[in-house]
Amino acid sequence: MSFIIYLFLAATIPFSSWALTLSDVRDLAVQNSSALKSKELESMALASEKNLRGKWQNPQLMGQVGSLKTAGQVGSTIEFSLVQAVPLSDKFGLRRELAELALQSYEKEKKYFTQWVEHEALLASWRLLVARELYMHGIERAERIKLIQKYLSTHPRVSIRQKVEQSIIGSLVLQLQKMQDQKKHDLFQAEKELSYWIGRQIKADEIAFQFPDEKKVFIPVEDKTIEDIELILAKNQLDISKIDAEIAKKERRPDLFLGAGYRVENVIPQNQFSYGVIGLNIPIWDTGALRGEATRARVKRDEKILEESQKKVTLKHQKQVEMVQYFLSQVRRFPNRLLNEQEQSIHQAEIGFKQGLIDVNTFLLSETQTHDVIDQIYLSWMGYLENLSTLQLMRSEKFEWETK
Repeated sequence: MSFIIYLFLAATIPFSSWALTLSDVRDLAVQNSSALKSKELESMALASEKNLRGKWQNPQLMGQVGSLKTAGQVGSTIEFSLVQAVPLSDKFGLRRELAELALQSYEKEKKYFTQWVEHEALLASWRLLVARELYMHGIERAERIKLIQKYLSTHPRVSIRQKVEQSIIGSLVLQLQKMQDQKKHDLFQAEKELSYWIGRQIKADEIAFQFPDEKKVFIPVEDKTIEDIELILAKNQLDISKIDAEIAKKERRPDLFLGAGYRVENVIPQNQFSYGVIGLNIPIWDTGALRGEATRARVKRDEKILEESQKKVTLKHQKQVEMVQYFLSQVRRFPNRLLNEQEQSIHQAEIGFKQGLIDVNTFLLSETQTHDVIDQIYLSWMGYLENLSTLQLMRSEKFEWETK
């Protein structure tokens, strides 16, 4: 933006005492995200679940009191026993491994979600910057057209040409007012969007950053490893299904129960017994076989899902690389230096019109083309940043738009 626009901005909008940087936006978005806090709590729950799954079944302590009548004698009985299940297969180790995989999968999902929050907040910042710049350019454009309209009205020439010029300018003023209403609405919505992400109210004048230098623009490498969240979750789900199938096999094996007991019979004479307990939990109905069939089917299902995800993500990645390259070419076609050049061009056209060197149609054509170029500069940057963000999220990367 030209120096004139910055002066106009400074004169019309009171700047905040606390300017918001992109680093501030990233930090505030993470700190104020309720969704991220809920994921932290879920991670804690899964970590506890992992520890629980690795422990053996608690021993069973049982006691009973009863009455006894034998050989004409009446008395009471007291009995205690302690029994511990001892698995004949490493089911608990596999269950712990299964819980560990679930935790790892969730941690990767949480990492992706954290990066997604950062990306969305930073994109909201860029959208606010674009909305602010386009709004300010719209104000400048409207003021210029009004000055031309006033100039024509103060230099009356009784001719059909003069009437047509006045009509053209009047129509353009109405169109610009409509466009400016839309830009004002876009600016308001951009402020609301960024306020949502950072957890506090924000105004356009509080952002203190500008578009980066296109010479330092970040150029993504095409053969970078893809770590799309869809692919990560598909791989983890397949691993979980395989372990679940192994558990189903081992659950067909019986569990061994070992323990001891003590019994007292309060009769005359008193009887006391100590005994050992050994038992097997035999799966008579063989439900493990049915569970094994189900888990094997799920393994095959998840293999197909992973295969399909790999194809889809690869295609999506290729398309996204092409989109970034396209908008990068547009950024280079409309470099930042064109802002000052276009401002100077329209200023010269305005002078030429007032001096009678060019007519209204030529001036309006120049003015329209100039602002179309200015709009393209900002919109090209926004298109590049949005598509770069999508690509970097697919690679599980932070949002970086400039080379270091």
